[in-house]
Amino acid sequence: MKIAICDDSEEIRLEIAELIKEQRPEAEVTQFSSGEGILCSPEKYDIVFLDIAMGGISGLEAARRLRERQEKNGDKKSIIIFITAFKEHMSEAFDVNAFHYLIKPPDKEKLAHVFRRALKEASFAESAECIVIKSFGKQQKLFLHDIYYIESCNKKTIYHTKNGIYEAYGKMEELEAKLGGGFYRCHRCFLVNMENI
Repeated sequence: MKIAICDDSEEIRLEIAELIKEQRPEAEVTQFSSGEGILCSPEKYDIVFLDIAMGGISGLEAARRLRERQEKNGDKKSIIIFITAFKEHMSEAFDVNAFHYLIKPPDKEKLAHVFRRALKEASFAESAECIVIKSFGKQQKLFLHDIYYIESCNKKTIYHTKNGIYEAYGKMEELEAKLGGGFYRCHRCFLVNMENI
């Protein structure tokens, strides 16, 4: 679990970092004091705590750019939690699909509750973005964004992925229902990942 805290207030950053340490001690936490800092980072974060009013790039602009980068690269979307002293930006937070909007100074109990919910959401998103198959007698975890297409041949399903080809037994109908709208069945024997066309 990678978590970023972006706030020009060191006190707020330390308070959030302490909360994360209490609830998720194994999480990798990175702190930034500006919007420019988080945008320069090549890391992909599961959860991002963002202040709105910072010198230079605002938290809203940083969130917009993060979302654009995630969409362009086909990355998993970060869970964004805004923490700000300004109520009037709440409607703009919805434009970047914010998970929550907290007013400073954050109530510790409320912050802890929102973080617990964000952890559940992040865990659910991670489990939903991969499938486990049995290939050549071994359990194999495949991330959906790594799959180019799936082919059906002689009761086998053949997974063509960025990391190679895997074979397993399965039915295309069941796979189609399980994988959802991100995959398109262009032929009875082929399921194509729309992200990788």
